[in-house]
This record gives sequence, C-alpha cells and structure tokens, in this order.
Amino acid sequence: MSTPSVYESAFLAAPFGAFLCRPDGVFARVNAAYEQLTGYREQDLIGQRKFLSLHDPAELARRVGPSPTTGASALAQFRGEWAYVRRNGTRVPVSLAMAPLTGALEERYAGHYIGIAVDTTRHAHAEARLWYVSHHDSATRLPNRELFLERLDLSLARARRSRQPLTVLVIEIDDLQKTREALGPEGADLALEYAGARLRRLAHAQCGDVPMGFIGGDQFALALPGRGDDAPEIAEALIEAFAQGDEPEHTPRNASMQTRHGAKVNLNIGTARHPDDGDDAATLVRRAGVAVSEARRAGRGQVCRFARAQEQRATRQLELENALRHAIDARELFLLYQPRVSLQTGAIVQSEALLRWRHPVHGLVSPGEFIPIAEEAALIDTIGAWVMNTACRETGQLQRLARTMPKVAVNVSPQQFVNPQFAGQIEAALERAALAPDQLEIEITESMLFADAGRTVRTLQALRALGIEVAVDDFGTGYSNLAWLASLPLNRLKIDRSFVAKMAADPRSEALVGAIISMAHALELKVTAEGIETAAQAQRLRELGCDEAQGFWFSRPVSLQTLRTLIAPVPYLLTGGTCEA
Repeated sequence: MSTPSVYESAFLAAPFGAFLCRPDGVFARVNAAYEQLTGYREQDLIGQRKFLSLHDPAELARRVGPSPTTGASALAQFRGEWAYVRRNGTRVPVSLAMAPLTGALEERYAGHYIGIAVDTTRHAHAEARLWYVSHHDSATRLPNRELFLERLDLSLARARRSRQPLTVLVIEIDDLQKTREALGPEGADLALEYAGARLRRLAHAQCGDVPMGFIGGDQFALALPGRGDDAPEIAEALIEAFAQGDEPEHTPRNASMQTRHGAKVNLNIGTARHPDDGDDAATLVRRAGVAVSEARRAGRGQVCRFARAQEQRATRQLELENALRHAIDARELFLLYQPRVSLQTGAIVQSEALLRWRHPVHGLVSPGEFIPIAEEAALIDTIGAWVMNTACRETGQLQRLARTMPKVAVNVSPQQFVNPQFAGQIEAALERAALAPDQLEIEITESMLFADAGRTVRTLQALRALGIEVAVDDFGTGYSNLAWLASLPLNRLKIDRSFVAKMAADPRSEALVGAIISMAHALELKVTAEGIETAAQAQRLRELGCDEAQGFWFSRPVSLQTLRTLIAPVPYLLTGGTCEA
C-alpha cells in the first residue's frame, strides 16, 4: 500500500516538529519543522545531540531527576508539556509525544523512537487571553468579582499575620440606570470605563497599589490593607473628587465630548472592616454591599459603615421581596378607602384607594416599607396594575349599589406614569369595571411632572382625552414652576399634610396654605387638604376656601363595605366622624 519512501516523505513534510532518535536518545533524523522550532540545523542535531539536550535543564531535573534515562519503559515520562531552550537561548513551550518506531520505517531504523514536538505558544497565548477575559470586566478592564475576591483573600491572609486592619469599600455609581436609558448600553459602559479609570488613578494616588475590581452592576470594590479609622476619610475624598469632575486627559480616549469635558459622577460608598465585620473576603464584600444600600437610601454622595442592624433589615427586605412576588396570587393584598369630604356640604364626594398588605407571618406590613421594595424589585408595575383594576372594579360595584356616585382616586408610581402604555392600561381597566372615566382620578407627585416634560405632557393629554382627572399629590413639598404648572392639563392640587399640621402654630404655614388655595383657584384647579385631624383645622380650611379635605378627623381608611354605609350627605362628619383603622 505504501513504501518506506512514502512514510519518510510524510515524516519530512509534516507541519509539526518530528524527529527520530536512537535508543540512547541521540538524534537520527529531524524534519524541517523541527529545525524551525528549535533553531538548530539538522547537522547540529543528527548524531551530535540527544533529544533531552533541548529541554530546559531546570525543568528536566525537577520533573525527571538529575540522571534521566531513555528507553521504551521511560518514554512515558517525556510525554506532555515541556519547555525547549532554542539555539538563541529563548524558551518555547512544546507539547511532546514519543513512541517506539513501528511500521515501514522500523526496518531501516530498528530500535529507534519517533518523537513529535508541537509549539504551544499560540495555545498558551490563547489560554492567557481566556484567563484574562474570564477574570476581568470588558468595559472597565478591572478584575471581576471572582478575581477581586481571590486577591482580597491574599490581602486578608497578610492582615491576619500582621494583625493589621483591612477595610473593604463597595463603591456604587449613582443613577447609572438613567445614563443607560439616555445614552444606551454603550453610554453606560463608557460611564463605567470612565469611573473605573478615575477610581484606579485616585486610589493609587491615595493608597498605592491596592486590590480593586468591578463586582457587577454599577459597583466597584476596593480593599485598603492597613486602613481602619481613616477609611471613611478616603471614601469621602473619592466622593468629592468624582463630584468635582475630571480633566479631559484623564477620561477614556473614545469618550464622547459630553463625557470628556467636565464629567461628574455621583458615588455612594459602603464600608466593612476586618476583623470587626468579617474574617473572609465574601463576607466583607457582602456586608460592604449592605452598607452601600443604606448609603443610597440616605441620599446622594453618602458614606455608610456596616452595622449588624443593616444586615437584619436587608434580610427582612429580601424576605419581603420574595413574599411580595406571590402576594397577589395569594390574595394578601387588599384596598382600603379613605373618604374625601366636601368642606361646603359635608358629603363624601370621593375616596382614595390605599394599598395594604397582610403578610401571613408578619401581619400588616406598612406601605412605607413594602412600596419601596416593590419599586426596587421592579414589581411596582404589576402591583400598580392590580391596584388600578381592583379600585375600578370595586368602585363600579359600589356605585351600582349606592344612590350617590363617589369617585375614586388612585396613586400611581413614577414607573407606571412613564410607561407609554399607561393610558391604554387605565382605559382597559375602566372598560372591564364598567366605570365611567370621569369617576377616576389619578394622583401623581410634583417630581413626576418634571422628570420628563415631553412625556409628561403626552401622558396628561392622553388622560384628559379619556376624561380622567389628574391631581398633584403632596403639593408644596417640591419645587414647582408655576408657569409650567399652569400649562398642564391638571384638575386638582392636594396640599401636603405637613403644612396643615403646622397651620395653628405657624402663621407662615397658614399663609402658604391660603396662597396655594388662591393660586390653584386662579388656575381653575380644585384644592384638597390632607391630614385633617382636628375640627379647628377643618373649619380654618373651609374659611380659606379649600374645596375638599380628608384625614382622621373625618374618617380613617375603611373597607369597601364600611364605605358603602358612609356614602350620603352627612353634615355630622364635619364635627367629628368614625371609623375603621
């Protein structure tokens, strides 16, 4: 089938290094690829050198011993990854395989061995590249969470030996989601790249070469070996430096002009200290992450040190978040209704739907606790839709049973309001409940009016086209532009309860309430006062011309069944009322 010359031709033309050697290991034949791999010519090898002479001596002695032997029984020890020393003295990684020679060449080279040596430089480079990619973030080029934890473990080991403190900082970029929405994923990656470059430079300037990394989302981590009490000062300095912006030459080369000039980034930072807050890398990073959540809730540009109570709150928050995902199907959510009373007639003219949650273990959970959880967990759209559908359905049922027609007000979250399908969702809820659009009022906050002016106007116009009224809740706590307010299709202002509570003791608060009422009426808006708790407050608001009021003086939030019994022109409510908690 084949002749020896054919086998020899294949041997010589092989694209990988190949050689034949005698039983004593001396080269007998080499091909051109082997010459190129080693840098030696065939006349330098054949009959002159043993194949072991090309191995790195230190590696050979370490793996085989000072006096390696050849022969069929010893060939196995030379198979695998080795390092050759080329003629010019450089090292090259090779994958080596050897076996006794068999087949057609055996007659000519009896007792010889054949070896194959493949240059694995590219493979080594590919492995190194793969390691780098798998251990670094692509946008920031910083170590990822896994590699940061490994390096933090090494720093902790040194800290234990030296009995020195070590502080971990988790650094969070504020409002990165807004950047992603405005500039897209590329813009968010650019912001991360910019922040990572600055953080590396600033940290090196203040602390030297310390472990740092990008641990995911919008968070970086920084380890400060030997730092304890002065760690908050370093954190404050980082926040201040980022808030002041940066020079263009320190921003990424491919940054946009908007990012490159005067770029400012707001940070929140949480800290956890070894050994007080944990003795291993994962615990310290997790607890610094808990602390940064507290810093975020405290406001922009805050530093927060970990405390055990924070972890308890975080555990409860996670538990409530998981339970909240099933609360609708488990029928744990329900609505109460707080009547809104006409200050002129005493009649209940409207009710505000208020969401409540009865947890199977914790009992009633405050809306002030679970609503922010729903917003952070992206559950507010689903819960808000349930509230809208339920309020419309129950109000429709109530109107069909009662002789009067009280409207219902429903609060909506910023996430709901900016949804392009918001008006359509409300229209569908009204149709399912057979409720007239003019029997529904949507309550929004001042901040929602100014978050996105164009989208706000479009949404308000869509609601007006449907015949739905819109009220501005907690009015007076924001920074409303009156000219802008006058141009919007609104129907009502609701004066925040904080102003009502201070009217009796603070003449300026009373004057402000009066001014809001006069301004609103001049803009042809109705006014509702919240938080009425005394007869004197109700009387004074009526004298100031306020249209409607709600609060405990008239009624606490009540069930749908109780609300039905209250629906009638009931003047006695103005002198003190009832009902359920």
